[in-house]
Amino acid sequence: MNSAPPDNLSPHATGPRLLARLAAPLRHAGWTENEPWDENDEDDEPGTGPLYREYSRSNFHLSVSWDPAHAQLTVDDPTEHWDWYDSLPPLCPLDQPLTVDLSSHPTQAAKAEATRRAFAEAGLLDATRIHVPEQARPLRHDLVLLLWADTIHDAIDRHRRDGDGSEAIAALGEEFSWRMGAGLRTHPLIVPDPVPSSAARGIAEWCWRRESDVEEWHFKIGDITMARANIAATRAVMPHVHTDGVDWPAVRLALTAPARRLAEGQALADIFEEGWTLILASIHRQIDLWQRADETLGPEAVLRMLTLHGSRTESIGEWWGSGWYETATRRAIARAASSGSLPAAVTAAFPDTEHLADTAAGHPDLLDDDTFAWITEAVFKEGSLRRQAGLPVPPATTLPDWAAHDLLDNLRADLDHNETPADNARLGRL
Repeated sequence: MNSAPPDNLSPHATGPRLLARLAAPLRHAGWTENEPWDENDEDDEPGTGPLYREYSRSNFHLSVSWDPAHAQLTVDDPTEHWDWYDSLPPLCPLDQPLTVDLSSHPTQAAKAEATRRAFAEAGLLDATRIHVPEQARPLRHDLVLLLWADTIHDAIDRHRRDGDGSEAIAALGEEFSWRMGAGLRTHPLIVPDPVPSSAARGIAEWCWRRESDVEEWHFKIGDITMARANIAATRAVMPHVHTDGVDWPAVRLALTAPARRLAEGQALADIFEEGWTLILASIHRQIDLWQRADETLGPEAVLRMLTLHGSRTESIGEWWGSGWYETATRRAIARAASSGSLPAAVTAAFPDTEHLADTAAGHPDLLDDDTFAWITEAVFKEGSLRRQAGLPVPPATTLPDWAAHDLLDNLRADLDHNETPADNARLGRL
């Protein structure tokens, strides 16, 4: 990655323009850039002094500082002394500042890729997860309701303007309500952020893997081929999910093309044979459901719901396409290479370990069956090692003590006025 000659660019290109390029993965993951301001000294040449940006997503906030002179990017918490206007206080998704030293990466492309990987490892490219410490566990139920109220319910209200959001959700069916509620019952808590990649996984899981008829025909293929099909479905959907909503007609075409194939060229019609027509019909039904949800609840609410669903379980949240999957894959390969435990067949096919990591993280469905199976097991073990160490999988931010204390005080005040978060969130059916 670092073999290219160094860039010879203007200060502006290595300052504001480069910072915009480094931060692009945040914008693609639903983070909104706030009004920029810089810390350039008057004597600095334009583009050479430190630059500062702030990003927000679902009442979580980041500061991103770029020091061109030292090629160092720092992501930190900007919320100290901020006022509290919403149900939840302004928070940062990082427990500690993230510093990325890019001085050893000679080109802008290399700097951008190293930054993207660091963001993925920190969990910034997936939905935010909140670890509620033991002493704050009584808050968990209320936190769930407040998160729903401040994100999904608020988006539905802005779309409908009639106050009938809960009724509109109920009209989509008990199964729909139950599955949305399941996303709220996870731990760590999942913030219903507008994250296109997570929402794409939610679409693939719901419309292809879980609610279609594909499981009834699973007997025709092995688990590895099904994993390839899951990745193919996710990859087909991703270009059609954006920060402002889902292009459902394009998703329908992508998932129901009769000649759809796996990455290695095998046609799904040949794999599932007589079951393929039935599977396609069932996919159409699920997309019909979500299109109706999009029309009645609004594109933002649906994007947040699908993000919640696409982050909900280990199997979905750790699917290909998530920041955690890439991070775990690279860690697992590095660990095996360091210990000398990479299978001989893998090292024969990939003498360059970095090439193996890039392929496994980006295109695991192009690997042979044995290597793909080994990668899948290695990623699972990586998660197990993290859990054994008492760390959340995927990464999660811990609810600060001060936030828990202030929330408890506010909730007690609500109860004194005979009002509960559940009343405000109107989540009775979920």
